[in-house]
Amino acid sequence: MLPLALVVSLINTMLIEAGIVQKPTSVYLFTEANLAYSEILFIILSSMFAGDLISRDFSKEGLYMLTQPISREKIFLAKYISAVTITLIVVLVYMLGVFGTSIVLYNYLIPNWYEIVYVSFLAVLSLLSFVTLFSAIVKSPTISITISIFILLIIFPLIQQIMEDLHKTPFFVITYALQIILALAQPNITPFISSPSLSESIEIFVSYLIFGVIVSMITYKKRQLSDV
Repeated sequence: MLPLALVVSLINTMLIEAGIVQKPTSVYLFTEANLAYSEILFIILSSMFAGDLISRDFSKEGLYMLTQPISREKIFLAKYISAVTITLIVVLVYMLGVFGTSIVLYNYLIPNWYEIVYVSFLAVLSLLSFVTLFSAIVKSPTISITISIFILLIIFPLIQQIMEDLHKTPFFVITYALQIILALAQPNITPFISSPSLSESIEIFVSYLIFGVIVSMITYKKRQLSDV
């Protein structure tokens, strides 16, 4: 995931240096173009690192861990914190590439770069919590990963588009909140139905984060080894 994140953050710069695409006239446009890959990258990261976080423990290879004299709450928190740590490292590498190339090409960094980093970290945490729910419910790690990717990349965007066509705000869809990352890269943020406010996005992310962690931990604690 680290090489992937780095390549994704540098792809626009490589295309510009190779003369394939023209250099954007503004650092804002360049930053926005680099961040355009963030949504799909964050979804893939979360699905890969949290899709089998719990379900694998209820397969034959996870029986040893669950039969040890350690509370399931501690096991869950250790696994979740591990997934959070490695995911944040990958996201940090991606952000370093995005903003590092803007300094190299434009000798300038957009003023609200720190808000983008903060929101990106919060977004990934909420995505991890949401994907962990599928890992807690579904027995197969492969199926839980597949379901999470399918919902985040197809179902949620479809719901979001339908609601926007009906002139309704998809306030309960996490992919809607993810659009704040691109909005923050613009010099002037004008709230539209398709572009949430910063506070609204944070509320959505925090809701997914809290709900996902609590329900996943309860499910992990209550789930029986007979499920294997």
